[in-house]
Amino acid sequence: MKNYFFDDHKLIYHIDRVSSYIYEGDCFPLYMEISPIGNCNHRCIFCAYDYIGHPNKRLETNRLIKFIDEIATCGMKSLLYAGEGEPLLHPDIDKFIVHSKKKGIDVGLFTNAQFLKEELLERILPSLTFIRISFNGGSRENYAAIHDVKPEVFDTVVKNMEMAAKIKKKGKLETDIGLQYVLLPENINYLIDAVKRMGETGISYFVIKPFVQQSHLQAYQMKAPFNLNKIEDTLNQAESLSGENFSVIARRASFENYGKRKYKHCYGTAFISVLNSAGDIATCLPYWDKKEFVFGNFYKNSFKEIWLGERRKKIKAYLENELNAAESCPPNCRPNAINGFLWEIKNPSVKHINFI
Repeated sequence: MKNYFFDDHKLIYHIDRVSSYIYEGDCFPLYMEISPIGNCNHRCIFCAYDYIGHPNKRLETNRLIKFIDEIATCGMKSLLYAGEGEPLLHPDIDKFIVHSKKKGIDVGLFTNAQFLKEELLERILPSLTFIRISFNGGSRENYAAIHDVKPEVFDTVVKNMEMAAKIKKKGKLETDIGLQYVLLPENINYLIDAVKRMGETGISYFVIKPFVQQSHLQAYQMKAPFNLNKIEDTLNQAESLSGENFSVIARRASFENYGKRKYKHCYGTAFISVLNSAGDIATCLPYWDKKEFVFGNFYKNSFKEIWLGERRKKIKAYLENELNAAESCPPNCRPNAINGFLWEIKNPSVKHINFI
């Protein structure tokens, strides 16, 4: 079985792009996260974006379709539809997913899965590389408390997962259907029940990750991250429930290395970018609501104009030469593993590197 590689990077499979960055100083990104809509039908207690007020914004359909064409010509390899809201709330999410795949771009989807209707699944599953469901409770009551929804939503989401698995099997699709469980003090005692129930749905994997404190403005503030040694038995028990077609994966490296960095500055945003529901293209998720980290707006300029523009050059120079990532950036950020890899290339920690 191939590794999902949740806690590391895959730049070694894109040596041409890395070479452009190292020797030419820049490159077009490989991956972008797009937020089609700012609002969400859940109010999870640990939401990373509650402090921006769940903006009632959504990307204009024709502009996003044209934008997908633009980034495809620039060599974009993958798109993740997720962001600060629930992507399935956008009425044209199926058009975006299908069109992205037609343009040769791999597509992923993060969702709470409440609105994964059968007709929608039939349209989008063949175009998706993966669909990852945010599911953070082990019982109806625990799920309702974490997601701040009615308990019956638990049943709806489980049913939708089962339906997705059946459609995948019927269509002999390669799409990975997975689940992400953010481990919290409020749900750790329900983890095993969640794994047992999800193992019956037919989904591909169940991944356990730590809560990440994106901002001090978030309503949820976890006093201290979990100590891996203290939860090891629980994680082992969860993983022991893996089966032939169902993998339980505890992201131990994320727990153990929470907030630890071996690099000083940020290089990763040359390879990863984000588009929020207002049309802003920004450096990364934690900063997309901060104007000083926004490259431009896709309603005003094309992707290439924004990416090659003077404003992005200035922001990139600041990130790579001045920003102190250890002090300024949230732990376990999306470009974290990429940054470690690129930092080592540009600032070798070993002697005599030509003696390979």
